[in-house]
Amino acid sequence: MDRENVKWIVGCLGVLIAVVLVPLLLLVGPLNQPNNAADHLGAVLVFVGSLVTAAVSFISITVKRESDQRLTREHDDEEARLRLEAVTQAGALFSSNSGLVQPASIASSLLSLTSLDRADFAVALLVDFWSDHDKKVSTEAAILVIDSALRSVQPQARLVAAELLCRNSGNLDPCQSLHWPSAIDGCWDASFSAKTKLLLIEALLNMTLSKPVTESALRSIAVRLYGIYRYDDDPCVRGCVAKLIKSLIEALDGLHYRNFMQGNQIVMLSDLEGAARERADNPDDFLNRLANRRSRKLAEWAKPLSDKDLAQEDAPLAESVLNPVPVQGAAAPLAVLGRS
Repeated sequence: MDRENVKWIVGCLGVLIAVVLVPLLLLVGPLNQPNNAADHLGAVLVFVGSLVTAAVSFISITVKRESDQRLTREHDDEEARLRLEAVTQAGALFSSNSGLVQPASIASSLLSLTSLDRADFAVALLVDFWSDHDKKVSTEAAILVIDSALRSVQPQARLVAAELLCRNSGNLDPCQSLHWPSAIDGCWDASFSAKTKLLLIEALLNMTLSKPVTESALRSIAVRLYGIYRYDDDPCVRGCVAKLIKSLIEALDGLHYRNFMQGNQIVMLSDLEGAARERADNPDDFLNRLANRRSRKLAEWAKPLSDKDLAQEDAPLAESVLNPVPVQGAAAPLAVLGRS
């Protein structure tokens, strides 16, 4: 029951008590006096008057309630009309002159759609504006649109966002925070569909493996994988991600420190080691084979770091607080067996 209905019921009860029950009690007294006709008549008139007052008050309250509800509906309809008009104008802009529109204008329109709760439409348009062959928007703007789609409650928008992120993952930099959606940066939404999860994990792996190993990149992939492991409640996903974390433990141990910090949030090497012990084979043999191969490739990618003099690596200071999580040969895509 919404607040308006509660207020209406309380108002009606107030009217009933004030103008019906009280006069009724006054009427009962004179009626108990057998020989007082004048008092009887006066009491009856008071009671009838109170009933009329109650009826008028009830009608007034009901009319006001209906008027408020009508105004609310009109406001909602007007807001929906304005949202639809904004979406239509954005679509018309893209379709009429997409070759002449500046990247900043396209990015602004897409981000405006996300602010109007149309992340599904924005990410669908992004498919045409952010591709290897023809990028009409910057990577940073595209990631913001994808981030909004991943935060939405629409499964199809999430799936399209994950697919688009996976397609372009080879061009992303794992050490750039603006190259990865904050919705899954050290955190995770367990309500993602199975295929969406696989696409996002594959995007993370592709992005990482497409760049040379550095200490910052190793830290980044470790804490991002740990975020998935910690927040997902699917044993198959946790077992697969734990297997990937296991492939990084040797290189992480070679860093000679045990914690990854940002502000008051921290993930310890012991947390990652504990996650690695939970690794498990996937019940799907094909998917399990792909996960094993990805795990081997990740271990091979990280291995050169153990032979590198880390004292000579000059990483930006900001990368020392990258992607924290609170304590507590080409293979087939991992998502091929997922369901949307």
